[in-house]
Amino acid sequence: MSFILKNVYNSLQINSKMIDLAFVLTVKDVNYHFPELSEKEIKNRIINNNNELAIFLFRLGQIVQNEGLNELKPQIHWLLKQYCSCEIYFNNEIEEGFYVVHGQGMVIGSRNKIGKGFIVHQGCTVGHKKNGVGNGNVIGDNVTLYANSSIIGELNIGNNVVIGAHVLITKDIPDNSVVTVKNISC
Repeated sequence: MSFILKNVYNSLQINSKMIDLAFVLTVKDVNYHFPELSEKEIKNRIINNNNELAIFLFRLGQIVQNEGLNELKPQIHWLLKQYCSCEIYFNNEIEEGFYVVHGQGMVIGSRNKIGKGFIVHQGCTVGHKKNGVGNGNVIGDNVTLYANSSIIGELNIGNNVVIGAHVLITKDIPDNSVVTVKNISC
């Protein structure tokens, strides 16, 4: 963290217990999908700015928010955007098994409730129809959102749902669904 924080203007010190807890939560997230990865390998992936860094910074931001340390939130949010090219609001409730695959351009807006095993790829959006209005989406367990797809509104997405690349979701999706764009011939 000290290396990363050197790049933040007027950075504030982050309690090492919070960093340790964020790491423990990140290990649980990663091991949900990849149980063969050791803590050492996951730590190396975080240090080398692999997919796991975005997960770690999100978990750290959640901890900071839950502790009411609002002065630290902007620097962690900036780090997430700067190093991972994505934006994940810290007031989201995302259960164990959160995994970001190439998070570039990915945005998870505020107030969503997301179950276990959520996998999100680059360019995806989970957001609202109107900023700052209403509740977020409710997304079940083991949902995968492939590249450049979006969930927009106050929707309910069931368990075990796969949303294919380039799909815009604006209606509720039931459990065990696979949603894709139909092939169109021109």
